Amino acid sequence: MKTFKVFGIMLLVLIAAVMVFGIAGAFAMDKGAAPFAASAFPLSSFGFAGIVFGRKIFDFGAIKDFATDAEKKTAIIERASEFMKELLEDPLLYDRQKLAGPDSTLQGTAPVASIYTSSVKTPDRGYEVLFDEYDMRASSNDSFEILDISGGVTFYQVKPGEEVKLSTIPKGALTNVKYLQFAGGVNILDVWLRFNQYYKIEELFSDVILAWWDKKADLFYGLLAALGAGINQAFVTSDIQTINAAAANILADCKAAGLMVPENPDFVITCNPLLKERILTALKMTYETQGVNKQVVFNVPTVVTTSKLVNTSYYVSLPGFKNKRGEWEDLTAREAQRDEQHLGAVHVWTGMYNGIIGQAAQHKRCALS
Repeated sequence: MKTFKVFGIMLLVLIAAVMVFGIAGAFAMDKGAAPFAASAFPLSSFGFAGIVFGRKIFDFGAIKDFATDAEKKTAIIERASEFMKELLEDPLLYDRQKLAGPDSTLQGTAPVASIYTSSVKTPDRGYEVLFDEYDMRASSNDSFEILDISGGVTFYQVKPGEEVKLSTIPKGALTNVKYLQFAGGVNILDVWLRFNQYYKIEELFSDVILAWWDKKADLFYGLLAALGAGINQAFVTSDIQTINAAAANILADCKAAGLMVPENPDFVITCNPLLKERILTALKMTYETQGVNKQVVFNVPTVVTTSKLVNTSYYVSLPGFKNKRGEWEDLTAREAQRDEQHLGAVHVWTGMYNGIIGQAAQHKRCALS
Protein backbone atom coordinates (compact mmCIF):
# COMPACT_ATOMS: atom_id res chain seq x y z
CA MET A 1 0.00 0.00 0.00
CA LYS A 2 2.85 2.38 0.89
CA THR A 3 4.43 1.65 -2.47
CA PHE A 4 1.26 2.74 -4.27
CA LYS A 5 1.04 5.92 -2.18
CA VAL A 6 4.67 6.79 -2.90
CA PHE A 7 4.11 6.10 -6.58
CA GLY A 8 0.97 8.27 -6.58
CA ILE A 9 2.78 11.15 -4.87
CA MET A 10 5.65 10.94 -7.40
CA LEU A 11 3.14 10.98 -10.26
CA LEU A 12 1.42 14.09 -8.89
CA VAL A 13 4.79 15.83 -8.48
CA LEU A 14 5.69 14.96 -12.08
CA ILE A 15 2.37 16.34 -13.41
CA ALA A 16 2.81 19.54 -11.40
CA ALA A 17 6.35 19.98 -12.74
CA VAL A 18 5.16 19.59 -16.32
CA MET A 19 2.44 22.19 -15.78
CA VAL A 20 4.86 24.64 -14.16
CA PHE A 21 7.43 24.33 -16.90
CA GLY A 22 4.71 24.62 -19.53
CA ILE A 23 3.41 27.86 -18.04
CA ALA A 24 6.94 29.20 -17.65
CA GLY A 25 7.70 28.35 -21.25
CA ALA A 26 4.59 30.18 -22.41
CA PHE A 27 5.63 33.31 -20.53
CA ALA A 28 9.21 32.97 -21.77
CA MET A 29 8.01 33.06 -25.37
CA ASP A 30 8.89 36.27 -27.15
CA LYS A 31 5.94 38.57 -26.52
CA GLY A 32 6.76 40.44 -29.72
CA ALA A 33 6.29 37.41 -31.93
CA ALA A 34 3.05 37.48 -33.87
CA PRO A 35 0.76 34.45 -33.94
CA PHE A 36 1.84 31.80 -36.46
CA ALA A 37 5.37 33.22 -36.53
CA ALA A 38 7.77 30.46 -37.51
CA SER A 39 10.17 31.54 -34.76
CA ALA A 40 7.50 31.16 -32.09
CA PHE A 41 6.06 27.72 -32.88
CA PRO A 42 7.50 24.44 -34.20
CA LEU A 43 6.21 22.99 -37.45
CA SER A 44 3.06 20.93 -37.07
CA SER A 45 2.50 17.68 -38.88
CA PHE A 46 -0.60 19.18 -40.49
CA GLY A 47 0.75 22.70 -40.82
CA PHE A 48 2.05 24.09 -44.08
CA ALA A 49 4.87 26.62 -43.86
CA GLY A 50 5.17 28.60 -47.09
CA ILE A 51 8.54 29.89 -48.21
CA VAL A 52 8.89 33.46 -49.50
CA PHE A 53 12.37 34.96 -50.02
CA GLY A 54 13.91 31.99 -48.22
CA ARG A 55 11.82 32.14 -45.05
CA LYS A 56 8.51 30.89 -43.69
CA ILE A 57 5.56 33.27 -43.37
CA PHE A 58 3.23 31.20 -41.18
CA ASP A 59 3.33 28.18 -38.95
CA PHE A 60 -0.20 26.85 -38.71
CA GLY A 61 0.73 24.59 -35.82
CA ALA A 62 -0.54 27.45 -33.65
CA ILE A 63 -4.01 27.44 -35.23
CA LYS A 64 -5.46 25.52 -32.29
CA ASP A 65 -4.67 28.44 -29.96
CA PHE A 66 -7.50 30.51 -31.46
CA ALA A 67 -11.13 29.71 -30.74
CA THR A 68 -12.99 31.46 -33.57
CA ASP A 69 -12.42 31.96 -37.29
CA ALA A 70 -12.38 35.72 -36.75
CA GLU A 71 -9.49 35.39 -34.28
CA LYS A 72 -7.63 33.12 -36.68
CA LYS A 73 -8.00 35.57 -39.57
CA THR A 74 -6.85 38.48 -37.42
CA ALA A 75 -3.79 36.52 -36.32
CA ILE A 76 -2.99 35.62 -39.93
CA ILE A 77 -3.06 39.28 -40.95
CA GLU A 78 -0.90 40.30 -37.98
CA ARG A 79 1.70 37.71 -38.89
CA ALA A 80 1.71 38.75 -42.56
CA SER A 81 2.25 42.38 -41.54
CA GLU A 82 5.10 41.37 -39.25
CA PHE A 83 6.67 39.40 -42.10
CA MET A 84 6.71 42.53 -44.27
CA LYS A 85 8.50 44.45 -41.53
CA GLU A 86 11.09 41.67 -41.29
CA LEU A 87 11.84 42.07 -44.99
CA LEU A 88 12.26 45.84 -44.64
CA GLU A 89 14.76 45.35 -41.82
CA ASP A 90 16.96 43.09 -43.96
CA PRO A 91 20.06 44.72 -45.43
CA LEU A 92 20.57 44.63 -49.17
CA LEU A 93 22.13 41.38 -50.35
CA TYR A 94 25.75 41.78 -51.40
CA ASP A 95 28.06 39.45 -53.28
CA ARG A 96 31.46 41.04 -52.70
CA GLN A 97 34.27 40.38 -55.16
CA LYS A 98 37.79 41.73 -54.87
CA LEU A 99 38.87 42.90 -58.32
CA ALA A 100 42.53 43.89 -58.03
CA GLY A 101 45.40 43.77 -60.51
CA PRO A 102 48.23 41.24 -60.11
CA ASP A 103 50.92 43.94 -60.13
CA SER A 104 50.77 46.13 -57.04
CA THR A 105 52.77 48.87 -58.77
CA LEU A 106 50.00 49.41 -61.29
CA GLN A 107 46.62 50.93 -60.67
CA GLY A 108 44.24 48.31 -59.33
CA THR A 109 40.50 48.37 -59.56
CA ALA A 110 38.35 49.06 -56.51
CA PRO A 111 36.52 46.21 -54.76
CA VAL A 112 33.13 45.58 -56.31
CA ALA A 113 30.03 44.90 -54.25
CA SER A 114 27.58 43.33 -56.64
CA ILE A 115 23.97 43.75 -55.55
CA TYR A 116 21.87 41.28 -57.39
CA THR A 117 18.25 40.26 -57.62
CA SER A 118 17.50 37.13 -55.61
CA SER A 119 14.10 35.50 -55.70
CA VAL A 120 15.23 33.21 -52.88
CA LYS A 121 16.45 35.45 -50.06
CA THR A 122 15.38 39.02 -50.68
CA PRO A 123 13.09 41.09 -52.92
CA ASP A 124 14.58 43.21 -55.70
CA ARG A 125 15.66 46.33 -53.79
CA GLY A 126 18.79 47.26 -55.72
CA TYR A 127 17.19 50.55 -56.77
CA GLU A 128 17.61 51.76 -53.19
CA VAL A 129 21.31 52.30 -53.96
CA LEU A 130 20.41 54.81 -56.68
CA PHE A 131 17.82 56.84 -54.78
CA ASP A 132 18.29 58.74 -51.52
CA GLU A 133 15.30 58.17 -49.25
CA TYR A 134 13.01 60.81 -47.82
CA ASP A 135 11.28 59.21 -44.82
CA MET A 136 7.75 60.70 -45.01
CA ARG A 137 6.09 58.10 -42.77
CA ALA A 138 5.58 60.54 -39.90
CA SER A 139 5.12 63.60 -42.10
CA SER A 140 1.83 65.43 -42.58
CA ASN A 141 2.90 66.50 -46.07
CA ASP A 142 1.60 64.55 -49.04
CA SER A 143 4.58 65.51 -51.23
CA PHE A 144 8.22 66.57 -51.23
CA GLU A 145 9.95 69.11 -53.47
CA ILE A 146 13.03 68.97 -55.68
CA LEU A 147 14.56 72.38 -56.36
CA ASP A 148 16.79 72.74 -59.41
CA ILE A 149 19.33 75.40 -58.40
CA SER A 150 21.89 76.44 -61.01
CA GLY A 151 23.91 78.61 -58.63
CA GLY A 152 24.37 79.12 -54.92
CA VAL A 153 26.54 80.65 -52.26
CA THR A 154 29.62 82.55 -53.48
CA PHE A 155 32.64 82.73 -51.19
CA TYR A 156 34.72 85.94 -51.09
CA GLN A 157 38.04 86.65 -49.45
CA VAL A 158 37.51 88.90 -46.42
CA LYS A 159 39.81 90.86 -44.17
CA PRO A 160 39.57 90.71 -40.36
CA GLY A 161 36.40 92.47 -39.24
CA GLU A 162 35.09 92.91 -42.78
CA GLU A 163 31.39 92.34 -43.36
CA VAL A 164 30.46 89.06 -45.04
CA LYS A 165 28.79 89.43 -48.42
CA LEU A 166 25.55 87.46 -48.58
CA SER A 167 24.64 85.61 -51.75
CA THR A 168 21.13 85.38 -53.12
CA ILE A 169 20.01 81.83 -53.86
CA PRO A 170 18.74 81.96 -57.45
CA LYS A 171 15.31 80.65 -58.24
CA GLY A 172 15.10 77.39 -60.11
CA ALA A 173 12.55 74.95 -61.40
CA LEU A 174 10.54 73.42 -58.57
CA THR A 175 9.32 69.85 -58.97
CA ASN A 176 6.66 68.59 -56.60
CA VAL A 177 6.63 64.84 -56.00
CA LYS A 178 3.35 63.61 -54.53
CA TYR A 179 2.75 60.19 -53.02
CA LEU A 180 1.33 57.35 -55.05
CA GLN A 181 -1.01 55.05 -53.16
CA PHE A 182 -1.25 51.38 -54.08
CA ALA A 183 -3.94 49.08 -52.76
CA GLY A 184 -5.02 45.48 -53.12
CA GLY A 185 -7.35 43.11 -51.34
CA VAL A 186 -7.51 39.44 -50.44
CA ASN A 187 -10.42 37.31 -49.25
CA ILE A 188 -9.88 34.57 -46.67
CA LEU A 189 -12.80 32.17 -47.13
CA ASP A 190 -14.44 30.47 -44.18
CA VAL A 191 -14.12 27.01 -45.74
CA TRP A 192 -10.32 27.34 -45.92
CA LEU A 193 -10.20 27.38 -42.13
CA ARG A 194 -13.09 24.92 -41.75
CA PHE A 195 -11.31 22.24 -43.78
CA ASN A 196 -7.71 23.16 -42.86
CA GLN A 197 -6.85 24.33 -46.40
CA TYR A 198 -3.95 26.40 -45.11
CA TYR A 199 -1.94 26.03 -48.31
CA LYS A 200 -4.44 28.33 -50.03
CA ILE A 201 -3.78 31.03 -47.44
CA GLU A 202 -0.03 30.56 -47.95
CA GLU A 203 -0.36 30.92 -51.72
CA LEU A 204 -2.58 33.97 -51.35
CA PHE A 205 -0.28 35.88 -49.03
CA SER A 206 2.85 34.83 -50.89
CA ASP A 207 1.32 36.39 -53.99
CA VAL A 208 0.45 39.59 -52.08
CA ILE A 209 4.02 40.04 -50.83
CA LEU A 210 5.69 39.16 -54.13
CA ALA A 211 3.33 41.44 -56.07
CA TRP A 212 4.03 44.39 -53.73
CA TRP A 213 7.80 44.28 -54.16
CA ASP A 214 7.51 43.56 -57.87
CA LYS A 215 5.30 46.63 -58.38
CA LYS A 216 7.70 48.80 -56.41
CA ALA A 217 10.70 47.62 -58.44
CA ASP A 218 8.75 48.32 -61.65
CA LEU A 219 8.27 51.96 -60.65
CA PHE A 220 11.83 52.81 -59.62
CA TYR A 221 13.64 50.94 -62.39
CA GLY A 222 11.00 52.35 -64.74
CA LEU A 223 12.18 55.88 -63.89
CA LEU A 224 15.63 54.91 -65.13
CA ALA A 225 14.38 53.21 -68.28
CA ALA A 226 12.07 56.15 -69.11
CA LEU A 227 14.92 58.66 -69.44
CA GLY A 228 15.18 60.09 -72.94
CA ALA A 229 17.75 59.58 -75.67
CA GLY A 230 19.74 62.52 -74.34
CA ILE A 231 21.48 60.24 -71.83
CA ASN A 232 22.61 57.70 -74.44
CA GLN A 233 26.33 56.91 -74.45
CA ALA A 234 27.74 55.51 -77.70
CA PHE A 235 29.98 52.45 -77.65
CA VAL A 236 33.67 53.42 -77.60
CA THR A 237 35.88 50.57 -78.83
CA SER A 238 35.34 48.47 -75.68
CA ASP A 239 33.14 48.24 -72.60
CA ILE A 240 36.02 49.60 -70.53
CA GLN A 241 36.35 52.75 -72.60
CA THR A 242 32.58 53.12 -72.81
CA ILE A 243 32.26 53.05 -69.00
CA ASN A 244 35.12 55.54 -68.68
CA ALA A 245 33.50 57.86 -71.21
CA ALA A 246 30.11 57.59 -69.53
CA ALA A 247 31.52 58.44 -66.09
CA ALA A 248 33.55 61.37 -67.45
CA ASN A 249 30.54 62.74 -69.33
CA ILE A 250 28.34 62.43 -66.24
CA LEU A 251 30.79 64.53 -64.23
CA ALA A 252 30.99 67.15 -66.97
CA ASP A 253 27.21 67.27 -67.50
CA CYS A 254 26.43 67.45 -63.78
CA LYS A 255 28.84 70.32 -63.22
CA ALA A 256 27.38 72.12 -66.23
CA ALA A 257 23.95 71.65 -64.63
CA GLY A 258 25.13 73.23 -61.38
CA LEU A 259 25.53 70.09 -59.27
CA MET A 260 28.52 70.27 -56.94
CA VAL A 261 29.79 66.73 -57.36
CA PRO A 262 33.20 65.56 -56.10
CA GLU A 263 35.99 64.86 -58.56
CA ASN A 264 36.18 61.16 -57.78
CA PRO A 265 32.70 59.96 -56.74
CA ASP A 266 31.40 56.40 -56.63
CA PHE A 267 29.36 55.31 -59.63
CA VAL A 268 26.79 52.52 -59.90
CA ILE A 269 26.22 50.29 -62.91
CA THR A 270 22.71 48.87 -63.33
CA CYS A 271 22.10 46.09 -65.84
CA ASN A 272 20.12 43.01 -66.76
CA PRO A 273 21.52 39.79 -65.18
CA LEU A 274 22.46 38.58 -68.67
CA LEU A 275 25.03 41.40 -68.84
CA LYS A 276 26.51 40.82 -65.40
CA GLU A 277 29.41 38.66 -66.64
CA ARG A 278 30.26 41.19 -69.33
CA ILE A 279 30.24 44.12 -66.90
CA LEU A 280 32.32 42.34 -64.27
CA THR A 281 34.82 41.29 -66.92
CA ALA A 282 35.29 44.93 -67.89
CA LEU A 283 35.75 45.94 -64.26
CA LYS A 284 38.32 43.20 -63.66
CA MET A 285 40.65 44.28 -66.45
CA THR A 286 44.00 45.72 -65.36
CA TYR A 287 46.75 47.71 -67.06
CA GLU A 288 48.51 45.73 -69.75
CA THR A 289 51.90 46.07 -71.43
CA GLN A 290 53.37 49.28 -72.80
CA GLY A 291 51.41 51.36 -70.30
CA VAL A 292 48.23 51.28 -72.38
CA ASN A 293 45.20 51.95 -70.23
CA LYS A 294 42.96 48.91 -70.28
CA GLN A 295 41.10 49.58 -67.10
CA VAL A 296 38.07 51.38 -65.77
CA VAL A 297 39.68 54.40 -64.10
CA PHE A 298 36.61 55.60 -62.18
CA ASN A 299 35.25 54.18 -58.93
CA VAL A 300 32.51 51.65 -59.63
CA PRO A 301 32.05 49.86 -56.30
CA THR A 302 28.51 48.65 -57.01
CA VAL A 303 26.80 46.70 -59.76
CA VAL A 304 23.03 46.27 -59.52
CA THR A 305 21.39 43.57 -61.60
CA THR A 306 17.68 43.36 -62.24
CA SER A 307 15.46 41.64 -64.75
CA LYS A 308 13.37 44.83 -64.89
CA LEU A 309 15.79 46.30 -67.45
CA VAL A 310 16.38 45.05 -70.99
CA ASN A 311 19.64 43.34 -71.90
CA THR A 312 20.41 45.59 -74.87
CA SER A 313 22.12 48.31 -72.81
CA TYR A 314 23.23 49.14 -69.27
CA TYR A 315 23.31 52.26 -67.11
CA VAL A 316 26.19 54.10 -65.46
CA SER A 317 24.79 56.35 -62.74
CA LEU A 318 25.86 58.85 -60.13
CA PRO A 319 23.65 57.84 -57.16
CA GLY A 320 21.92 60.20 -54.78
CA PHE A 321 21.91 63.98 -55.37
CA LYS A 322 18.69 64.57 -57.37
CA ASN A 323 17.63 60.91 -57.32
CA LYS A 324 15.03 60.79 -54.55
CA ARG A 325 12.39 58.37 -53.29
CA GLY A 326 9.73 59.12 -50.71
CA GLU A 327 8.31 56.47 -48.40
CA TRP A 328 4.96 57.50 -46.87
CA GLU A 329 3.54 54.15 -45.85
CA ASP A 330 4.90 50.61 -45.89
CA LEU A 331 2.56 47.83 -46.95
CA THR A 332 -0.14 47.90 -44.26
CA ALA A 333 -3.18 45.69 -43.64
CA ARG A 334 -6.47 47.46 -43.00
CA GLU A 335 -9.07 46.14 -40.59
CA ALA A 336 -10.90 43.12 -41.98
CA GLN A 337 -14.44 43.50 -43.31
CA ARG A 338 -16.95 40.68 -43.41
CA ASP A 339 -17.91 39.60 -46.95
CA GLU A 340 -21.11 37.59 -46.71
CA GLN A 341 -21.49 37.50 -50.48
CA HIS A 342 -18.39 35.30 -50.74
CA LEU A 343 -18.58 33.81 -47.22
CA GLY A 344 -15.27 35.17 -46.07
CA ALA A 345 -13.41 38.21 -44.80
CA VAL A 346 -11.93 40.89 -47.05
CA HIS A 347 -8.50 42.21 -46.09
CA VAL A 348 -7.33 45.35 -47.88
CA TRP A 349 -3.62 46.24 -48.08
CA THR A 350 -2.29 49.71 -48.86
CA GLY A 351 1.05 51.45 -49.19
CA MET A 352 2.36 54.81 -50.40
CA TYR A 353 5.62 55.78 -52.08
CA ASN A 354 7.00 57.64 -55.09
CA GLY A 355 10.32 58.70 -56.58
CA ILE A 356 11.98 61.02 -59.06
CA ILE A 357 15.11 61.38 -61.10
CA GLY A 358 15.48 65.12 -60.79
CA GLN A 359 18.58 65.41 -62.96
CA ALA A 360 18.99 63.19 -66.00
CA ALA A 361 22.65 64.24 -66.28
CA GLN A 362 23.42 61.80 -63.46
CA HIS A 363 22.85 58.84 -65.78
CA LYS A 364 24.19 57.39 -69.03
CA ARG A 365 22.59 54.58 -71.01
CA CYS A 366 25.51 52.70 -72.55
CA ALA A 367 25.39 50.86 -75.87
CA LEU A 368 26.88 47.37 -76.23
CA SER A 369 28.36 47.86 -79.71
